[in-house]
Amino acid sequence: MSWRPKKRMTPSGKTVWVARFKDDRGRVRTAKPAWNGGKGTFELKREAQRAIDEAVRRRLPERASTVGTYLNRWLDTHPRSERTDRTNAGRVRNVLRVELEGLPLADWDMRELRRRHAAELVARMLADQGRSPGGARNILRALSAMAEDAIGDELCEFNPWVGVKVRDDDRRATKRSRELRVWTFDEMHSFAADAVRYEPMIRALADCGLRIGELFAVERANLGDGLLRVSGTAWEGRVVESSSEKNHRRDVPVPPGLQALLREMPVRIDSPLLFPSPQGMLWRYSNWHRRVWQPTIEKAGIDPTPHEFRHSWVTHLRASGVDPADLADVAGHSVQTATSRYTHPLRRSFDQIRSVVG
Repeated sequence: MSWRPKKRMTPSGKTVWVARFKDDRGRVRTAKPAWNGGKGTFELKREAQRAIDEAVRRRLPERASTVGTYLNRWLDTHPRSERTDRTNAGRVRNVLRVELEGLPLADWDMRELRRRHAAELVARMLADQGRSPGGARNILRALSAMAEDAIGDELCEFNPWVGVKVRDDDRRATKRSRELRVWTFDEMHSFAADAVRYEPMIRALADCGLRIGELFAVERANLGDGLLRVSGTAWEGRVVESSSEKNHRRDVPVPPGLQALLREMPVRIDSPLLFPSPQGMLWRYSNWHRRVWQPTIEKAGIDPTPHEFRHSWVTHLRASGVDPADLADVAGHSVQTATSRYTHPLRRSFDQIRSVVG
């Protein structure tokens, strides 16, 4: 349809033309081009028509700025790690069919989304989809990352998802986030002992705070006298390098108890890995969880997660007074901006870390 300017009379009696038109969802819009000073009124009808035609051409063809269409482009043109991209894509696709003001999120132009739509999406995720507050926050983070890149691509000017709060005690939530538990070193060591032949592997999680992928990727050559050199992380049977968000290249102190267990391990001459799978290959998480972690849970009678072991390690070291910059260094994460800019790791706490772990 071709939209025509509307004639208006100003209070002073002057005739002007207003560049009004309807968008593809039937809503009335006013074209305000930069070449007219950002105003939607024109002295000449032909200029108002030009503004309308330009605005319609920008809004209708290809609909590249809708959430559903931009998602695939976003993954191609703003790639993170393969694992992060797969996670973000899954989170966004889980809510594309959620209707906001009667229109599926997938069909919303990213330029039109506002904070009220984020609030409505949170309500739909908690009440209708039965998500936990933590799950809803993860989806909002993925949408926020996509919106930030869309701003850089000049497909929107506002990120409606950033800063949206979802409280753990939100009464609309029918599913609660699992509380992250902090285990003592004695509890983690006892759990590891129940893993029998895999005890050193579990102890490396508890005593060195490794991410599970880093545990799979570490090689025998990375183990020195009192130090474990992390050089990558494994995912889906492949070693992945560090990213700007996670540092997978660092040195981690090894306490004496773990060092003794590692020295007693039989060496697999068919694999350079410190903890290879039975086939001498990199573990995949699903196989490792089924063959190692789940049987240990059943024997130990407690159900920790590998992430809780890492969280516990950081918590105990921080509580013991380990220097924050050193702790950030060995954990593979940065401290907050002020600390990271004005404090540098002195690497003075390695003996303290070993004594805390025991």
